[in-house]
Amino acid sequence: MFRFAQQSQVIKSRISNQFVSASTRNSFNHSIRFNSAVSLERQDSSTGSNANIISGSSKASVAADRVRHMRNQLNASNPTSSNLKEKYNKKNSNINSSQINIDSPWYNQVCAFDDCVSSTLNMSQTPRRKNMGQSTSHPDANANPLFWDSIAKSMKLYHDLVENSVPELNPTRTSKLVHLLHNGLRANRNQLTRMNKKPDYDSQSFHKEMTNYLCQSLREISQDVLGGKVSLNEYGAMHLITAFKELLLFEEAVNIWKAAISAESTTYTSTIFLNPRVVGVILPMLYDNGVPFEEIKALYEKSASMIDFFHPNLSVGMIRASLAAGENEMALILFQRLCEEATENRYGYLIETHLSFIGECRDLNVAQSFFDKALNNEMPYKIDLQVSYVKSFLRNIWSETGDFQKVYNIWYKSSAHYGRNVNHGISSSLNDTFFDIFFEKYADNKMEGFQVLQNIIQTYNSIKPIDEPFFNIILTKCTVWRDRAIINYIDSAYDLYHIPKTIVAYRILLKIMGSIDDVTNEEILSRWTTLILKSDDIGQRFIANADWAALRDATITWTQHQLDKNTRSRASTPVSLASSSTDLFGMNHELDLSHPALQAANASGAFDEIAHDEQNTGEHAGSANENSDLERRVELYLKIVKRYSIYCRDSRQLSRLTSGTAIKYSVLEKHLKSFGNLDASDINIPELHNLINNSA
Repeated sequence: MFRFAQQSQVIKSRISNQFVSASTRNSFNHSIRFNSAVSLERQDSSTGSNANIISGSSKASVAADRVRHMRNQLNASNPTSSNLKEKYNKKNSNINSSQINIDSPWYNQVCAFDDCVSSTLNMSQTPRRKNMGQSTSHPDANANPLFWDSIAKSMKLYHDLVENSVPELNPTRTSKLVHLLHNGLRANRNQLTRMNKKPDYDSQSFHKEMTNYLCQSLREISQDVLGGKVSLNEYGAMHLITAFKELLLFEEAVNIWKAAISAESTTYTSTIFLNPRVVGVILPMLYDNGVPFEEIKALYEKSASMIDFFHPNLSVGMIRASLAAGENEMALILFQRLCEEATENRYGYLIETHLSFIGECRDLNVAQSFFDKALNNEMPYKIDLQVSYVKSFLRNIWSETGDFQKVYNIWYKSSAHYGRNVNHGISSSLNDTFFDIFFEKYADNKMEGFQVLQNIIQTYNSIKPIDEPFFNIILTKCTVWRDRAIINYIDSAYDLYHIPKTIVAYRILLKIMGSIDDVTNEEILSRWTTLILKSDDIGQRFIANADWAALRDATITWTQHQLDKNTRSRASTPVSLASSSTDLFGMNHELDLSHPALQAANASGAFDEIAHDEQNTGEHAGSANENSDLERRVELYLKIVKRYSIYCRDSRQLSRLTSGTAIKYSVLEKHLKSFGNLDASDINIPELHNLINNSA
């Protein structure tokens, strides 16, 4: 799964050379109107790139009224007016969908497959909104208590039917199964984002297992499609590519699509994967994977020529690819056409595209206008301001302008928009990105930064009551300042704002001891004891991996960092405290943890060990004997491990804490020789009630 995140990181950090030239060409020194629903005007470039937008509010109001009038006419019109589109959409989906040869020896299995897939799919599909002002709903696995069981049964029946080459397993049936698996991914992450807390890292997380199972099932079906064992219709192909996209398997999605349209593929499969529904999904991914924009345009035109109407899915994909390439004018023209073609069952595309302009358009004036209109509810359709797009907007502002005040303004407006009752996952996701930028801004200006931070805390509390994740985020990121007094201030703020600490806060407080060079072993041991008492108090039966990881960061990671810093210093390599702290704690600012698939995997504990695996796989030079403080810190870690090993889950966990950790941290390796004879009697264990002593 971490490989998926790496791919995401590369894609998100990629800024194409085409963007610069495209932005220069499309200077927008003229007014832009699209569907008359949004009116934008750019000042001449001589006035400066950061000039304010001149809002044609009266024009926008008239335009919005026109769109509403158009919508009302469409709603009142005879639905048969779009027969051409509906016939095309349904042409393949209903062919032989219910025909089963009663004499087939697989009749019962096919009927069972239909019943299992179709009924579950109907209950898990996203409900259609009845009007433009209704908010988005999500697939709800809880609507069917046997939802996950039905998915497992469906896959078992699928395996049987494929293995025996049952002809009734036609494109419609296979596509419905892919759709069901895709809905499973959405329902799974929707449940995770609404949890009050993350599932424990050490538990056999159902959500983690389900994500892996769904991914493996989709891979099996994709291989069967490419191998000619089964076929999909355009709906199934669209859901297949979209599912891999949401799993962050961008490269794999592109490879599947390329293989499907290759010369080795059947004509039917090639045609299906060139369908506008599918191409609309793949276009932005192709551009992110290095396909030139001219080839993207050619593919768009080829797919568009397959139908005789303007396909919204295809246009949305082309708009997003255009935004990524900096071809903003083309994106706006397509959006105007999309608005003009809008019907009641197509307005979701308008919302998706509106959000794309906020988060993906590098022309900040254009993005700002779309943001303001969404925030002020000026559009005739209801926009759920998804936090991932706001986060992307914040990063774009910071990377393009370096103006923290602009970043702050968008963060403040968004926080106020979400309000007091917003789900903690949304506010935490927004705050995580905001404080990434904040601590980057003030990394080398601790005094001014701390004053600004105090004001931000007070401001945020006036918007909504501060919750624990807010301080957890600050506490984790303030290590860039490596200041004990600031850490203590944030620690005391929990009580000041009457916020009970969960075990997450206790873990962070121990972990960040590794950012303080003059911390004593007694302080670390005290933090550890407090953490263990909290673990016992909440009913943990053994010491969790996350608890041990916090101890490791406070001791072994700090020691290895100091040793490596000394080695680099001797080699006359300058070391930045800010960058060192960032490396130490594995804080990657390019990885977008707001993405639903990443949130689901991260919350399930899939990335528990990853940050440290990546940053410590290299060779570490030097000797721990150069400093007695280093020796004592390593010794403290081993003493605690030895004394508390009786509360390990099993022998494998203990092995990971000793020999497993030594593989990643060379500073620990030589000390393991004396681990068996190490005297840890001076490490006291408090009275515990729930942790199980495995030595008893």
